[in-house]
Amino acid sequence: MSDKTPKRPSNSSICGFSSVILHESPAQVSPQKNLTGLPRVVRDLVADVYNNIQEWNDLHIKGSTIVKEIASLKADNPKEFSSNLEQLTTDLYSLVQSLRHYKDVLIMFSSQMRATEKLQQNESPLFISLNLNSLANLVESISKAYEDEFKVKEFVLENIAHSKNKDEALFLAALWTYQYKISDQINMKLEVLLLETGHRKFT
Repeated sequence: MSDKTPKRPSNSSICGFSSVILHESPAQVSPQKNLTGLPRVVRDLVADVYNNIQEWNDLHIKGSTIVKEIASLKADNPKEFSSNLEQLTTDLYSLVQSLRHYKDVLIMFSSQMRATEKLQQNESPLFISLNLNSLANLVESISKAYEDEFKVKEFVLENIAHSKNKDEALFLAALWTYQYKISDQINMKLEVLLLETGHRKFT
């Protein structure tokens, strides 16, 4: 074959793509106990976000049971405010105050994550593919969703015991249970955080 014979183009040239080398995550390279500096701070923050949300979820489930009981009582007699209803409302109030704590803590974690951006000297990925700005944006989105959902929880608390009829009580109970402010997209963002920082393993 002469030097002038055209060479067959490679697959990467035909497709217009070139191979991509992913940044190796420090969380995958070494165990958590060996992580230091900024990666360790961010990884711990993400763990705190996740654990905080698990606590929220436990309270949310307990609250779902309470609002269903309240809705059942209101369905039987919408105008009656029994001692049992009063106790359930008190229990729901206490639960919402606990949710307030976790909402506030998520906001604090978001601020802390945003503050870490000032510590990164370049925009390269901190773990696998995301830099600190992208990680902070994810935490901020998650925090905002839980802040918005807390407002819904407060609305249910303020209104369910005073529901005028069965349909209104059932609607408010469903509003609590469904958590429509915390979408699948928000849950996916949490999964991305866990994968990026090595808390979840790629399968």
